[in-house]
Amino acid sequence: MTTNQNELSNQSEVAVRKLLHSDVEQLYEQIGIRTEAIRTDPTKAGLFDPAVIYDQTQMGTKENMKELGQRIYRRWKKEAYDLACANEEDYKEDQQNLASAFGISDVAVAASLSALIVTSFGVAPAIAA
Repeated sequence: MTTNQNELSNQSEVAVRKLLHSDVEQLYEQIGIRTEAIRTDPTKAGLFDPAVIYDQTQMGTKENMKELGQRIYRRWKKEAYDLACANEEDYKEDQQNLASAFGISDVAVAASLSALIVTSFGVAPAIAA
């Protein structure tokens, strides 16, 4: 893992720990809410744990946020699968980094995956966490 990925992994660990206790519906809402918050304030995109407050007036209903989060999740689910499972040379180093992370903890795996998604796909840290 590169130094940049290590730093991102460390930064994402705090956010991942908080989110591991959420249920799936809450996670979808968070993806939608964070995406809308980034749309209105792009500076939040560079943070794994941005200070985001749900605002129905600006964002719409929580159901809309959940649906947005589900659409984004479906898109990135395929990308994450390709990252973890594709048999292509382009993914080899990242796959080795993921495999080594599995020897640590579920938080380390999730944090490493978040960092890889940020560095490999240019996803905002607030969404990757």
